[in-house]
Amino acid sequence: MKKVLFAVLIVVLAWGGVSAAFAGTFSFDPMPQVPLFREPVADPYSFSSKLHIAMALDEDNRPNKVYSVIIETDGANPENDRGFYDFLPYDDTPLKAGNNKYINMKTAMSLGLLRLRYSGEGWVPSIDLELNLAGYINTIFNMFGKNDTLDFDGAYLLGASVRFADCVSIRVGIHHFSGHYGDEMLEKFYKYNKVDSSEQYRGGSLFEYAKAEAGKKYYLVSPVEYVRDNSWIAGISADLPFGIRLYGEAELPQNPSWLRPFVHCPADYDNPVDGDNGRPTMIDRIGGDAADGEQIPQYQLDEEQNLKRTANGSYKAWRIHTGLEWRINVGFGSVFAAADVQFHQDGQTLHKMGGYDKSNPWEMELTVGGGIELGDFLSDGRTVRLEAYYHNGRVPATQWFYQRFSSVTVGIGVN
Repeated sequence: MKKVLFAVLIVVLAWGGVSAAFAGTFSFDPMPQVPLFREPVADPYSFSSKLHIAMALDEDNRPNKVYSVIIETDGANPENDRGFYDFLPYDDTPLKAGNNKYINMKTAMSLGLLRLRYSGEGWVPSIDLELNLAGYINTIFNMFGKNDTLDFDGAYLLGASVRFADCVSIRVGIHHFSGHYGDEMLEKFYKYNKVDSSEQYRGGSLFEYAKAEAGKKYYLVSPVEYVRDNSWIAGISADLPFGIRLYGEAELPQNPSWLRPFVHCPADYDNPVDGDNGRPTMIDRIGGDAADGEQIPQYQLDEEQNLKRTANGSYKAWRIHTGLEWRINVGFGSVFAAADVQFHQDGQTLHKMGGYDKSNPWEMELTVGGGIELGDFLSDGRTVRLEAYYHNGRVPATQWFYQRFSSVTVGIGVN
């Protein structure tokens, strides 16, 4: 009997503690104006709109050549055929020294769809739960010649966020981004390189390769595509005293996931297996002689995957970034400074066949800058920024990632 009474007492005390702890109120907001996880202002891949003018500081690092898949063959010995990547000009105009200015335009939205809030009471902090949807369309125009569009790329994120004590926010979800080269640029690219589509081999077209060796033919398959299909993404953001915010996010491609170029694919993909030859069909499709593959000969596909397997599965094509923001409130809004650092594990591949080594450094990007933020400038809770940044990293358009871009940008941003 005493045991029963003691158990009842414990239950009563526990229930009283829970009731006291969760004595706060619950509320529901079907469409909150500002999402729990705010988009970082210095992140070049954030879901925030912008209209920027960019000037490349280094004449040797700007988007003026197309990274391309090429097949080399001598005809007599097809077993010696090889695939490789190389930079090919698409026109003479972008190569000129003074043509180094661009317009970067992004239309984006980051939304909180549904939010449940617990106000908190006593030792239990406030807790917010939210469903999220975000997306953008991004492009870069040349500010010279006929103002060609280099590419259109898009991204979306579907996920959920939680915030504790109106201070720390955590976001998890699925992230996808891919792109497409600009049609005007592609038309010039094939014409400039004298592509003869009437003579094809392994899905590529004969063309005039500037580095051709005697007795060999060269076939242009396509520009190298950068695609990251569905990735898992998780991030954390903390609002600290004195207007300081710290954040970080990590992104990991799902296994398997459509990931281009082929050299970026992890070796340990859990792919469906082709029963006839025992090879992973996803890798064959992306890199091999399927209709949408890069047409790389099978021996090179095997060599590339074996090269990564020596790293015991440590290559996963991670993308990690972290950053800092500092705001000082003024009468019309705030003055801010921000920095964002990106780390790309696919940089260990050197973006070329046979280039992977686990000792190669991850590719790094740095963006720093600041400006003036007009708080609640728009009626729906968005903010407008007058901003300027220094960027040293990948060209901020997916299909041009293979060319580094040291630049200064000025313009308008909207969160």
